[in-house]
Amino acid sequence: MTTKSVALGIVAAVVVAVVAVWLGGVPVFWAVAIAVPAGLVTGLGVLLAGPLEPVWSALPDEIGSGTQPQAATLAARLAEAEHDQHRFRSRIQPRLRTAVALALNVSDVDMARERIGQELYRLIASPTATMPTPQRLVELLEPVLGDHKSAESPLWRNVDRP
Repeated sequence: MTTKSVALGIVAAVVVAVVAVWLGGVPVFWAVAIAVPAGLVTGLGVLLAGPLEPVWSALPDEIGSGTQPQAATLAARLAEAEHDQHRFRSRIQPRLRTAVALALNVSDVDMARERIGQELYRLIASPTATMPTPQRLVELLEPVLGDHKSAESPLWRNVDRP
């Protein structure tokens, strides 16, 4: 127990005992019998409420782009998806589909099926597609995302290029 919770428990017990004796006309023995549990409950409440106190600190700096948190986990997700088809279909395929659609400035990749090629379209749209090697993935994405391959681009930061 902290000194704060003990001190506030004692203060609460004394206040309850004084009020019971002075205003209520309760005998001292019974006032103490009532005050001790009230003090214990108050002390326990103060002890447990400690973590609930607000911590006033400055807001964290804003991240420059919404894609940066995804870029930080891209390499790990690609490595997991290489061995687990479910992870590829549930995590990687939707992100690849969105990245290609954004790069081509279309609402859905179905509209740009001819522009991206049959193999890339199958990779990002087919439920039976399998995860290619990282080098092959770069080869497939290069015609679509080729103009986005800068050192600062989060799409290419963690990918080994051939």
